[in-house]
Amino acid sequence: MLARRIREHISAHNWFAVSVDLVIVVLGVFLGTQVSNWNADRLAHAAGDTYRARIVGDLETNRDDMNARMAYYRQVRAFGLQVLGDLDGTARLADEPFLIAAYQATQIYPRPINRSTYNEVISVGALATIGPPATREAISNYYVGVETSETTFRNVPPYREIVRRALPYRVQERIRAACAEQMGTAESLLSTLTLPATCELGLEREELTRAAARVRATPGLELDVTRLLADIDQKLIQAQRSIERAERMATELADVR
Repeated sequence: MLARRIREHISAHNWFAVSVDLVIVVLGVFLGTQVSNWNADRLAHAAGDTYRARIVGDLETNRDDMNARMAYYRQVRAFGLQVLGDLDGTARLADEPFLIAAYQATQIYPRPINRSTYNEVISVGALATIGPPATREAISNYYVGVETSETTFRNVPPYREIVRRALPYRVQERIRAACAEQMGTAESLLSTLTLPATCELGLEREELTRAAARVRATPGLELDVTRLLADIDQKLIQAQRSIERAERMATELADVR
């Protein structure tokens, strides 16, 4: 319609009308572009709000996860200290609690740290929607720290392999049945694991004595449990740092508008 009217005005040499028509065309294109840009900005802002809220949710999950890891590894550490005390002679244990402690000190918490929302943001190229450059850099640095934490938690000292080779299978089987990990739930509905403080294996004394003697005779076991304890200490330090980083990051994201 407008194009036909412009042709008619040109044919009639009505240059003023042609100018008005062109102004209308240009103005229409400009307004259309502005509306499109405004709508794109609105959608990007809404996406940014959603992604930030989801990342904060992931951070809360990671905080709960690290608290659960710390509780779990404190239990593993306590069992490791019992084994060390028995081996260095400072606190000898009876055979059954020694075997239980030796096995429980091999336990690990093999779960990846949650970074699902951040991975999605990167995969769809939506990083710019999250916030200003300083916020994006802070988030990136947080997840670099997550990778460092995962490296620490993935490390499994040789003690686990050594003890599970030396400990008779039947005794291991009884420990897994009688002293199994107990599952709970954190505030974020994250599943958590704990180790029972006490349990009984129901094995004959002679079998326990033979098994304990075999484990105690493992060459270098005192050194291996010492290395294990140092590794657990590092995991506990890393977990506490991860909690602090997650809380700082969540606070910073909550302030972004």
